[in-house]
Amino acid sequence: MGQPVQEGDSSIIVSLSEAAMHMYTAAIDALPFAEDKKFHKRADVVLSGMRKLRAALTDAASTSRPSPAVIVALSNVRRRYDALMEHAAAAPGSSLGQQLYVTRVHAKLSANEVANGAGLRADLLDELEAGETPTDEDAAKIKDAIAALGGVPGTEHLQPVPEPQEPEHEEHVDEHVNGWDESLVTEHAG
Repeated sequence: MGQPVQEGDSSIIVSLSEAAMHMYTAAIDALPFAEDKKFHKRADVVLSGMRKLRAALTDAASTSRPSPAVIVALSNVRRRYDALMEHAAAAPGSSLGQQLYVTRVHAKLSANEVANGAGLRADLLDELEAGETPTDEDAAKIKDAIAALGGVPGTEHLQPVPEPQEPEHEEHVDEHVNGWDESLVTEHAG
């Protein structure tokens, strides 16, 4: 985006990134419980800022001048962003964009791979991540993709527990003693 990063610029970029992450970390730590009505509104503000920081660091890391400090800063931002997205996706009222993001990251798939596999526009996933609302048709495709990839990680506790099934053959249960076939137990008992 614009001018290439100069050697001295990378230390400035890293310092600014660290300052921003310090503020984002404080904001994340101050978020209300996930069940609070204000949670998503506040988390979305932090996620939006972190997306901007992530984009700037991605641009800085893609320059031809090597800078390990920039890629370390980018890695730290991505990890913290992913952790907050996981928390938001598992919270009540999460968006399909948050759910799909966490599901695809957990499945180790890129946005383009998921978009192609689900029959969605490639840029739609970025829009959803930023809070856009999908059409009903796209929402159905997204839900199918999430289900195909095993569901939203971290929400297993929210899934209904299936009712235990009664055995179909009651007499079959009586033929066994503590897991052993009764004929084996009576043959060797006498």
